[in-house]
Amino acid sequence: MLNEENYPMTYKEYEKRVVELLLEDYEGETLELMVGRIDDILSESPNFMEQLYGYDCFTYDSPHIYGDTCKKVFENNFLRQTPVAQLRLLIG
Repeated sequence: MLNEENYPMTYKEYEKRVVELLLEDYEGETLELMVGRIDDILSESPNFMEQLYGYDCFTYDSPHIYGDTCKKVFENNFLRQTPVAQLRLLIG
């Protein structure tokens, strides 16, 4: 298990922010539909978001691989690029 104190976000904060970023473009009935789809995906694949968090934590800890931008992995723009995009692909 990761020591969440070493990262800008805990797993719960990460999960909440990724979902918020995904849902920011929706409203009304479409928003309700997307919330239902997210709930379904996360209940069917409970480790999905944890794996994304683990990967982002690895990236954060790896400036020797990813350069100085690795410390930005928890910023909104970077969250939109990977975890939000992957969740969007799963939802359809």
